[in-house]
Amino acid sequence: MITFRIMSYHINGARDAKGNLAPEQAAAIIRAQQPDLVLLQDVGSSIGTDSVHLLAESLGFDVHGPDAEGSCSILARDSISSIHDVPLGYGCRCVRADLERNGERVHLFNLTLSANPWQRNEQAQVLFSEQLVNNPSLPCPSIIAGDFGLPFWGEGLLQINDRLRRSRFPLWRSTYPSRVPLWGRDRVYFKGDIRALGGYVVMTKEARQASTHLPLVLTVETCDTREVLRMKKRTGLSAKHPNPVCG
Repeated sequence: MITFRIMSYHINGARDAKGNLAPEQAAAIIRAQQPDLVLLQDVGSSIGTDSVHLLAESLGFDVHGPDAEGSCSILARDSISSIHDVPLGYGCRCVRADLERNGERVHLFNLTLSANPWQRNEQAQVLFSEQLVNNPSLPCPSIIAGDFGLPFWGEGLLQINDRLRRSRFPLWRSTYPSRVPLWGRDRVYFKGDIRALGGYVVMTKEARQASTHLPLVLTVETCDTREVLRMKKRTGLSAKHPNPVCG
């Protein structure tokens, strides 16, 4: 069993709520929450400033994933492996990776979805394909987090809510727009033996100014994922997936 603290944060291209380039403000928000793992959406900048690496350097994290404008990246001090940047269509992306912590493994999916319900429906089909969430070679608990494209409901989110388990924390879920949050665009879902012990939306004055989105912070706990590997060994492995990524 492992317990760690995660943050999901749409940093708006390292621009503050007024549109000014200000990566130091996002860095200050992250530093104040002291997360073990940060899932960033909308990294990069249209003027070429390497904002995600500036963030990571100032916080003492390593960067995993792309740093191009509009992409998703992961900041972590623990080992991150098997990183894949997968297009979901219509300019949205999902970065899949594996977190290694204290000898256990958790699958990570860091993504953005479209506000257009028809586009989001197509994106959800890619998300639940065998390339991503339904990949049979990914048996460990999964965290699926990011910007899910609200405020508009409709196709796509219904699929997600049916197939994944949304974190029951925080109780207050509105994150967008940051100055007067009305919608819960930023979300964390789980798959497998993992749960949130607690969580909240960062609603400080500084967070409202640092980005157009407010960040989510959760403390999560898994079962011992090494048991998944032992079960795989007892039941036998198919030739298609001889090396499970768990354990």
